[in-house]
Amino acid sequence: MMVHFSRLLRLALSIACFASLASAAEPKPDGQPHSFTFGGPNGEQFLLDGQPFQIRAGEIHPQRVPREYWRHRIQCAKAMGLNTISLYTFWNGFEQPDGSFDFKTGNRDIAEFIRICAEEEMWVFIRPGPYVCGEWDLGGLPPYLLKDPDAKLRTMEDANFMHHQERYLRAIAPIFEPLLLKHGGPILLTQLENEYGSYDRKHESAYMQWLKDFWTEQGFGPFSTADGTTEEHLRGVALPGVATGLDPLNSDKGLATAKRINPGVPVFSSESYPGWLRRWGEGNWAPSKRIKRELPWLLKNNHSFSIFVFHGGTNFGFTAGGNGKANKGADHYMPGITSYDFGAPVGEQGVLTPEYYEYREFIMKYIDNDELPPAPAPIPTMEIAPFTLEYVAPVKTLSHPSLKGSFETPPYFESFDQNQGMAIYRAKIPAGEAAELTYTFFHDYGHVFVDGELVRTVDRRDEYKDDQKRMMIPTRSQESTLEIWVEAMGHINFSITMESDRKGLYGPVLLDGKPITGWEVTPIPLDVTTVSKAKASPNDNMPGGIFRAEFKLDQVADTFIDMSKFTKGTLYVNGVNLGRYWNIGPQLRLYCPASVLRKANNTVTVVELVQSNADQIRGCTERNYEFINEKTKNTNNVW
Repeated sequence: MMVHFSRLLRLALSIACFASLASAAEPKPDGQPHSFTFGGPNGEQFLLDGQPFQIRAGEIHPQRVPREYWRHRIQCAKAMGLNTISLYTFWNGFEQPDGSFDFKTGNRDIAEFIRICAEEEMWVFIRPGPYVCGEWDLGGLPPYLLKDPDAKLRTMEDANFMHHQERYLRAIAPIFEPLLLKHGGPILLTQLENEYGSYDRKHESAYMQWLKDFWTEQGFGPFSTADGTTEEHLRGVALPGVATGLDPLNSDKGLATAKRINPGVPVFSSESYPGWLRRWGEGNWAPSKRIKRELPWLLKNNHSFSIFVFHGGTNFGFTAGGNGKANKGADHYMPGITSYDFGAPVGEQGVLTPEYYEYREFIMKYIDNDELPPAPAPIPTMEIAPFTLEYVAPVKTLSHPSLKGSFETPPYFESFDQNQGMAIYRAKIPAGEAAELTYTFFHDYGHVFVDGELVRTVDRRDEYKDDQKRMMIPTRSQESTLEIWVEAMGHINFSITMESDRKGLYGPVLLDGKPITGWEVTPIPLDVTTVSKAKASPNDNMPGGIFRAEFKLDQVADTFIDMSKFTKGTLYVNGVNLGRYWNIGPQLRLYCPASVLRKANNTVTVVELVQSNADQIRGCTERNYEFINEKTKNTNNVW
């Protein structure tokens, strides 16, 4: 009888202990060392200090978010019931022209971002690449890697790539290392590369192993990967002892496949999508309905997950990437827009969407409601009354010194160390009847002139259509000047087509089948310094121009600059490149943080590539919201 009672007592105590653990508050960063390991049944659980732990992460990219708003965005994640911040780091956003790395200035100070996460009691999941995708220019890789025409990326086959990626990793590892869990920091987990199984070189497991060995030698771990859910994506890149992230984990089938290919490790959703990316000419941002089914499933089954993206931010400057896919046997290029709103629960300017509160309700059903703080107050926005810009000078006046010598075939931007911006290519063509001009690569947008007369505007997005790489040059009574303006947009950031996405006019250019030689090249990188110093010059009757205006403010707040009365170009405010605009939508307004503006005089400069007439811009309190599945129409942007 006593033995039976003792067993019951032990059972009761065990149940009470389990209940106590289950109801106990989740552990939070406290400045003390902790451990994060894999364990439990078959090693398939994440363990924080030996106890099962569910990662509920939200992806935020500090390099896309004004530094002064980092804490606000992290607080929004905490208030939604998340416990971890996941983040990419973009190599080409840190490396400077001289090869040094800046991890301190502005929104490059990722160590400070991670410290703020810890202060807000949020864990951190780092994804340092070196390749990350993220719809960022060349997936975060520096374009100088494409200078060699035979360059290969993301492979041990290319010694130059391996040299530079190791140089980057050795620079960034010491930034993260003091913030690891074992030192009292908040970093739980480190991802190796990104979606390597979706790359056509996906079976090079030696490269993935090299990355694991590198990070292990630096004292990091544990590790995870991120890939698609099929056997094709996972086989060959799964590493023993490395957790499997699926993009996304949303079914028992995907879970079973991952467990079969890489058993004995946790499987989680490394990217659960609340929306999707947008490219120029597509519809507006629409939140995903699918995640409203997936999120409750993940929570109910205690699967760890990361919402990609929780808050997207902005592709300031020339940081937006692009996509390319085969279409009718040709590359269909789709450049990304400046906004990275993504239909995320926290919008580009930090506004909390209706979906934010829906996701919060889902999460509150599975965690202690008392732990959730209230959502932080919104960041103020303001209107700026319409004002008219004035024509300053032709676009040509922004040119840098021409490249020395002439070229048999046009050189691509990367060969003369330019990333994006523009260049003007010139060559002489003989007198003759109307003739057919054909080109090899025209990346990505621009104009073709003969003796100053516009022949055609080229848009690489249309190259997959018939006869897009050929045009008729009119009759010339004498030797003429062929002048081609090329604007580069974002490098492709996904798939092995990255390796061939060089910018500018390059490869043979033919006139009636005969090569045009003797090319001169004038770079126009559209750098902030040159644009800011542009001086008045007469209109040359060519497309586009530099436009400028000054305006005064009594107060500053976030705003969205409405560019819908201009056509295509780049917007600069007080010497800050806010990114590209294009009236084909879906984005008609560019986000301008309060930190860019000044109480008193402000200067706005527009480099416009199409129209030559000045027009108005204004500041709005929100982005344009129309939801159109096909082409965006300017339905709620009425002046």
